[in-house]
Amino acid sequence: MKSSFISSSAIQNAMRLTIRQAQNQMTKATMEATTGVYADIGISLGGNAARSVDFSREVDRIDSIKSSNSLVTARMESSQLGLSKMKDVGDGLVSKLTALQGSHDPGSITVAIQSATSALSTMMDTANTMVNGEYLFSGINTDVQPLTDKTTATSAAIVTALNAYAAGLPKAVKDLTGAEMSTFITTTVEPMFTETAWTDPTTGWSQASSQNMTSRISNSEVIESSTNANSEGMRYFALASVMTSALLGQGLSSDAMSTVSKQAISYTTKATSGLVTQASQLGLSQERVKKSNDALDAQSNIIKNKLVDLQGVDPYEASTLVKTLETQLETAYTIVSKIQQLSLVNYL
Repeated sequence: MKSSFISSSAIQNAMRLTIRQAQNQMTKATMEATTGVYADIGISLGGNAARSVDFSREVDRIDSIKSSNSLVTARMESSQLGLSKMKDVGDGLVSKLTALQGSHDPGSITVAIQSATSALSTMMDTANTMVNGEYLFSGINTDVQPLTDKTTATSAAIVTALNAYAAGLPKAVKDLTGAEMSTFITTTVEPMFTETAWTDPTTGWSQASSQNMTSRISNSEVIESSTNANSEGMRYFALASVMTSALLGQGLSSDAMSTVSKQAISYTTKATSGLVTQASQLGLSQERVKKSNDALDAQSNIIKNKLVDLQGVDPYEASTLVKTLETQLETAYTIVSKIQQLSLVNYL
């Protein structure tokens, strides 16, 4: 019988190779058990790896659109809150002006003027609101404050024009009739708040753009995602407020004062109606964003399911492989340890 010589060093080196291979397999199996997908897509899928990349890229694109849509939604929600606040203030001003029609005593006039001034201040502050570093009501000029208060200059111009108008009749301001006051308001005061005058670079109130922001909310849909301070609603709001504060303190007759109140109520009502229209337009855009997000979610789920079918591994099989490799490693470590303990000294 012939015996073969086996080197303990060869056995030890073989065990080291086995351990290294098992460790690499265990790293791969652990990753697959944790993530549920192949550790190396290219090796595992071969020619189908390109499909996997395409699906993953499409999911990332959908997530990017949804992230953009969330910013668009936040901007529109903030704009809706601002428009609602302005409408509430406008409704309050109508109530004060309606009360003034029944009493023209100095106290009621003072309250009406103060209410108009306060309402305009609230409208200006709200219209100049910023969210995430952008002005909500600047249209596409999001980095420019939309409104500048021109109340003092405009009120002075109205009073100067009123005195010239009365002198041309000729009459004293206090003797103007309601009809004459109505003519003055519609031919002189109202034109001061046309969109052209409102946006005049030198004397106008607004630096906002009349062009609203647009946002792509899906592959094929683009919506208007903002509104602006050049709208009829905000211009009529300023008209009613400035006209009230400028004219009610000029010692007008009861007839003329009633006309001013009625006109101010009419303009404020148009203002609140215009604000509601703006809010409705934003509401339609918000609804389209919601429907787009629902469609994107459905599309994303379909693609993710295809990715799972393509890349997915059986987590139980991967976990079982991890346990098997752990056992093999423990056995290999034990054998290597035993071999390292062998010595001729123990047999001499």
